[in-house]
Amino acid sequence: MIPTLAAITKARSSAWGVLLARQVLGRCPPFTAARLTTNTLRLLGVRIGRASVFWGMPELSGPGDVCSKLSIGTYCGFNVRTYFDLTDEIAIGDHVAVGQDVMFLTRAHDSSNPAQRGGTPLSAPIEIGNGAWLGARVTVMPGVKIGPGSVIGASVVVSKDVPANMLVMGTRNISIAKWR
Repeated sequence: MIPTLAAITKARSSAWGVLLARQVLGRCPPFTAARLTTNTLRLLGVRIGRASVFWGMPELSGPGDVCSKLSIGTYCGFNVRTYFDLTDEIAIGDHVAVGQDVMFLTRAHDSSNPAQRGGTPLSAPIEIGNGAWLGARVTVMPGVKIGPGSVIGASVVVSKDVPANMLVMGTRNISIAKWR
C-alpha cells in the first residue's frame, strides 16, 4: 500500500515520516523520482530552495526532528546515496553540487581520554558556502565550514575549514583564485 501525501504530512516531524518516505522513495530507481523526492523532503520539513533537486532519497539520521535541522539553498543538486547525520544543523548555500555517496557528519566523540576513546558525544554544525562542489565519496566532518566557490575532490575527508575558492585534493590545497 502506497501512503498518501496527507499521511506523510501528518507524520511530518517524526522519525516515522522520514522512515516512510525512505521506504517508498528508496525503492525508486535513481534519477527517476527527483521532483517527488525533493517535494516529499519539503513536506517533511526540510528547508529546500527552489530549483534544488535530489536524484535519490537521502539518508537522514539523528535525534529529534531531523528535518528541521537541514537547510538547503537554491539551484543545488544532490546525487544518489547522500547521508546527513543531523545531530546538529547543516546549512548548504546556493548553487552547491554534491556527488554520490557524500556524507555530512555532525556527530563525533571526544577521544582525548586514552582510557575511553569513544568518550563523550560531541556535535557541531556544518556550513557549505555558495557555489561549492563536493566530489564523489567526500566526507564532511563536524564543525567544518567550506567556503564559497571551493571544490573538494573525490574521496577527501574534510576535517578542517576550507577557505573560499580553494581546490582540495588529498592533502593539497590549491587556490582557484590564482588561476584567473
